[in-house]
Amino acid sequence: MRRLPSALATALLVAACTDPVAPTLAPPDQARHANIAVAAAPTAGDVFARYVALGTSNSMGVQSAGISAATQRASWPAQLAARVAGATFTLPLVQDPGCSPPLLAPLATNLALLGAFTAFGAGDDLVSVVMTTCAPLRAGIVLPTGNVAISGADVHDARFTTVESATARSPRVGTLYSRVLLPGQTQVTAMQAQQPTFVSVELAANDVLPASTGRIAAMTPFADWQADYDAVLAAVRGTGARAVLVGLPDNAANFPSIRRARELFNEWPTLLALGISVSTSCYFSPNYVFVPGYVLGLLARTPATATCADVPGAADYVLTPTDMQAINARMAQINAHMQTRAAESGYAYFALSTVYDLPKPAFRVYDLLFSSAPFGPNISLDGVHPSARGQGLLAAAAAQAINARYGLAIP
Repeated sequence: MRRLPSALATALLVAACTDPVAPTLAPPDQARHANIAVAAAPTAGDVFARYVALGTSNSMGVQSAGISAATQRASWPAQLAARVAGATFTLPLVQDPGCSPPLLAPLATNLALLGAFTAFGAGDDLVSVVMTTCAPLRAGIVLPTGNVAISGADVHDARFTTVESATARSPRVGTLYSRVLLPGQTQVTAMQAQQPTFVSVELAANDVLPASTGRIAAMTPFADWQADYDAVLAAVRGTGARAVLVGLPDNAANFPSIRRARELFNEWPTLLALGISVSTSCYFSPNYVFVPGYVLGLLARTPATATCADVPGAADYVLTPTDMQAINARMAQINAHMQTRAAESGYAYFALSTVYDLPKPAFRVYDLLFSSAPFGPNISLDGVHPSARGQGLLAAAAAQAINARYGLAIP
């Protein structure tokens, strides 16, 4: 076998010194025996030298409809980076009590949430609609940080929404964006500015989640999502960074806060004591209900009657079997596209099903209102976002996928 020309070997050495994830030459004795310059695999610290997270509330660290420094540190990207020695990953930490402060257990004491779901159903982000205050960033935080994920963002927002355009949409949303991005920046341009060595892309939840209100038409058309998502991936590829793509759950029926109508009917004695009559139609109905919106909405206007009947096109938090099939079909379509793109680009892949498809506890209205963990230990008080424990499960799944794809040993 011929030796590499000396000029080429020198060029490889220079390139390796300029990029923390570039291949390095093998020790001279190994090179002599192989008679070639052998590339050494990068360490996890090399790969995560500059880590940037693109995403939604799941990556931002929202818990219980709010954000605090504690929940930001518990986000799965932060927990993932903490597993890697030598990783650089900064957070846009807000001062206490947060932006907006996370709700405190039990739900029965959070009157703000009762009315908030009407706005959430109309398409606003849950965090912004319950926002009572948004504390400034902690001293010393320089934007953008490694985590540029923003609650309520869909994939189109990641490409195009700035502080200015978010403020024009809603002052509250604009305030939230200002805690993450500099003026004029989007999630994507903030990522590019940091010249990342690793990027996580979690951009699909808010393109499907609005359907949980019962408005299936609120889902982003697949072709629109696909075009924006592919553009985001093109931007990531342009940086030369490695990446992990994050898919959606597999089955909406497993979602912790979605329950069958009959489960609601079985709680009629407790609901009646709270001023809600439950129609026998719930017993026979094949429908599902999104519990936080449906039950808390009824509580906000007692006396009321639960019929579990669907009003087509309305944000009634009732999902028909056809609705559920449509949601599952869209999630499967999105996940398949992500997996195809991951394979084509050499990226890792895992899915939020790690948390959202786990078995859920039995439904009890009393637990919903008075328990500290009404949706189980892995989901926070709002029934939508992972708890710190749930975020830890996502971080572990991410590490496993990244290790398998890139031959690393992240614990």
